[in-house]
Amino acid sequence: MDPDTLKVLLDSQNQSFRSAVDIIVDQFKSRITDMETRMSDLTRSLEFTQAEVTELKSEVKELRKSDSVKQTTINELQTHVNDIEQRTNYQEDYSRRNNLRISGMEELPSGETWEQTTKTVQTILEDKLQLPPTNLERAHRIGPGGHSQPRTIVVRFEKFGDREAVLRNARKLKGTGIFINEDLCAASQEIIRNKLPQLKQARSEGKIAFFKHTKLIIKEQTSRHFAATDTTTSGVRPTHGWRAAASEPGSVNTTRATTRASAGVGAGDTVRPAAGMTGGSDGSASMGRGEEAASTVETGTKLKKDRKKK
Repeated sequence: MDPDTLKVLLDSQNQSFRSAVDIIVDQFKSRITDMETRMSDLTRSLEFTQAEVTELKSEVKELRKSDSVKQTTINELQTHVNDIEQRTNYQEDYSRRNNLRISGMEELPSGETWEQTTKTVQTILEDKLQLPPTNLERAHRIGPGGHSQPRTIVVRFEKFGDREAVLRNARKLKGTGIFINEDLCAASQEIIRNKLPQLKQARSEGKIAFFKHTKLIIKEQTSRHFAATDTTTSGVRPTHGWRAAASEPGSVNTTRATTRASAGVGAGDTVRPAAGMTGGSDGSASMGRGEEAASTVETGTKLKKDRKKK
């Protein structure tokens, strides 16, 4: 092959190689440009996303503050609602202060009228408790009839003193299967029911335990308490105003005997209720007739003693 032909061939191959390299370089340039464009788009997207994240963080922070304020408000409202419920329950219990519940009394199979129930209650009060004739505002059974067990009777007395007299003599029903309890709202009954194990435990340990409304009072036994009547069989209640007592089979749920003993008052002494508690349904003063008479005698005795001293 002569030199001229070889040179022409080499020039041709060189030109082809350069063309191929230029094509490859152009492709790389195109791809690099495309990648730069995509990177730019991704950078803008990341910047936008970062701005959104920053904004969302700010919103979350504000929402947390708002949630904290709302939670505080909810807690305050819940406390207010609980307070209203407690006040409502107390007012409902107070509206029933002249009421008692009597369970275990036989019921006529065919049902009873209110007049028959009232007569049955009056018979129990006079025969079993040996009380004088008592005026009842009403007495009726609660719940649907037709059950094997007799329904509970709710009794409303015209005078608060008569209701207290029944509770003082309720221990005479021991062994008869008849139980007398205070008439409380469902919430108060549930509170007392939940506290009954604590009351039983305290009494089993020799402590003095009783309910003041729904509050369980537990005191250590001292020498001056040994003369107190056993609260597990006592049929009377504390005299610091009206209060709810535990309802449990086998024991009448009132504890005035213990209160008398802890205050150093004898079984035959007169203990007046706390001031501010109303008596009968007519809105009379807190002391019954017997308590008023006892107060008058006590005042007269003090005047006589003062005159003797002078």
